[in-house]
Amino acid sequence: MAVMGYRRQLRAEALELHDLFTLLCFMETLGLPNPAALYLLDVYPYFLEEFHLWHRRMGMDRSPLATFGCC
Repeated sequence: MAVMGYRRQLRAEALELHDLFTLLCFMETLGLPNPAALYLLDVYPYFLEEFHLWHRRMGMDRSPLATFGCC
């Protein structure tokens, strides 16, 4: 039973880190300066598929980007 609590905590922490990384990837499109934008250009195609899930999980009904409508 203690293992299940540990797994749940690790899964929640991994999801939080994934959300933070997704925010880092899309900071510049949200109007925030992103020091790693040049290095993230190769990663964008992989994260476009997950962008919809991310903004729904963050509590946004619609895409926060005016130029990128996924809903």
